[in-house]
Amino acid sequence: MTRAISRVHVGARRGVVSGELPVITHTASAAGPLVVITANLHGDEITGTHAVFALDRLLGHQLIAGTVVLYPTTNPGGLAAGTRVSPPDDVDLNRQFPGSARGTWSSRLAASLWRDLSARDPALLIDLHSDAPAAIPYAIIDRPARLPAAQREALAGPLLAVADATGFTVIREYADEAYLQYQLDRSLAGAAVNLLGIPALTLEVGPRRGVDEHAVATMVQGVRNVLMSWKMVEGQPLISATRVPGIWRRSVTPRVRKAGMCRPVMPPGQVFVRGEVLAQVRNLYGDLEEDVVATEPGVVLSWVECGWVAVGAVTGTIAVADAVAL
Repeated sequence: MTRAISRVHVGARRGVVSGELPVITHTASAAGPLVVITANLHGDEITGTHAVFALDRLLGHQLIAGTVVLYPTTNPGGLAAGTRVSPPDDVDLNRQFPGSARGTWSSRLAASLWRDLSARDPALLIDLHSDAPAAIPYAIIDRPARLPAAQREALAGPLLAVADATGFTVIREYADEAYLQYQLDRSLAGAAVNLLGIPALTLEVGPRRGVDEHAVATMVQGVRNVLMSWKMVEGQPLISATRVPGIWRRSVTPRVRKAGMCRPVMPPGQVFVRGEVLAQVRNLYGDLEEDVVATEPGVVLSWVECGWVAVGAVTGTIAVADAVAL
């Protein structure tokens, strides 16, 4: 087994190198697939970076076949600033792929990363993210919305299989229209699915802005579970205690009509039916202003970090029963 260090150089418009991304590559002595694992596309989501550090230590003696390429941070400016977006243009880097060498800073950063990882011809991409302190771990499957029908159908099975292998609750992305409206096909995982035609996952584990060791361990186990299913590491897969079986699609809670303090009624991981109260909005005297009521059956994924919600805001993220095929 070998471990190699390299860098992705990010060039400015005139070709001057203006930044770099670290890359760690582990290659086993036995042949096998190449898997890319990325973290910290959103600069304030650091659980994935610490999970990559842990994976780096583990793979040195656990990788038995294939190659794993680790990108500990893909947004070092956002990491340093503690912001979700990418400085200096303050845009969401995870809506910029495949990027442009002649575009804005974030577009050039995306292009440099995309050029490096796509040239490696990966068989699978896993992108590591975080949601909120009050959340269950879940795996998001991107929609192959821009692929021809035959290729889309062929990819559906592998996408579901690799997501299921994580041991987390499995969530499909929004249906096609909303998926494209939110430019999720230009997320890193979305671009991998729709441009490279390979399975890709987004793992949402733990809080942002801080290190939760349990969340780091959970994320590492989810990745190891996938690598076990691909016969790249040995071991016994562990299923998350919060896993909710079923076919779900990402959604958001109904938007509130009254501003106030948000108090969740159901814990993350709770399955609900239409008409049940998910959360409450109360005023500064503690009086009930509004019940947030489920409009269809689903499961609670997370609650927002802030205590106060404005009119029109959402109180968290839910998933609903999904009858729409990939």
